Amino acid sequence: MSSTKCIRHRGIITGVNPLRAEITTTGACASCHAKGVCSLGQTKQKEITRLKEPDDWQPVLGQEVFIEMHTRLGFKALWYAMVLPAIIMGVLVAGCVLLNLPEWMLGLIVLLGIGIYYFVIYLLKDRIQNDFYFTVHHREP
Repeated sequence: MSSTKCIRHRGIITGVNPLRAEITTTGACASCHAKGVCSLGQTKQKEITRLKEPDDWQPVLGQEVFIEMHTRLGFKALWYAMVLPAIIMGVLVAGCVLLNLPEWMLGLIVLLGIGIYYFVIYLLKDRIQNDFYFTVHHREP
C-alpha cells in the first residue's frame, strides 16, 4: 500500500497479551529554534491498544515496530464526529424554522437532537470500535 494512504509511526511493543505499543508523537515545529517558548512543539507518549494482531511473526516486549492506520479510517472518524452531527443540526434547524418555533425552543431541540446522536454513538461504541484499528509491522534490522 502506498505511503499516501497510511499514517505510519515508529513504536515499541509494551505488552504482548493483549498486544500494546507506545508511540512518540512530535509537533510539526519540533525542530524550530523557538520551541522552548512555544507549546506547539511538544512531544507526547501515546499508548496504542487497538492493534491488529500480526500473523507472520511473534512480537517481543521492547521490539521496535511500525504502527500504521489507513487514512480512510481517519475520514470515517471525521464523518462520525463532525459531518453527521452537522447534518443533523442543519435538518433540525431547518425544520424548526419552517415550523416557526421560537428561538429558545429551536436551540433546545437542536441541543437535544445532538445529545441523542452522541448518546446513540456511545451505545454503539463497541460496534464502531471494531472498525478502527492500527496494524503492526515489524522493522527490518
